[in-house]
Amino acid sequence: MEKHVLGLELPTDPRWVNIAEKNIADILIDHAYCEQKAASSCISLIVNYPEKAGLVEMMAPVVAEEWAHF
Repeated sequence: MEKHVLGLELPTDPRWVNIAEKNIADILIDHAYCEQKAASSCISLIVNYPEKAGLVEMMAPVVAEEWAHF
């Protein structure tokens, strides 16, 4: 089976754009919650494992990036 540009198995239904356009506020709110959850998860790892310097170093920039999006 041929892979598409994004590696999807099937092409995206063109009606998706119309559906998304009508629900853009809901989509953006959901995305904001995802950004917040990602940052919160990284913060939890930092707080729970502060002695793991490598983990903290990897998670800190992720927190900054996710909060910048939020």
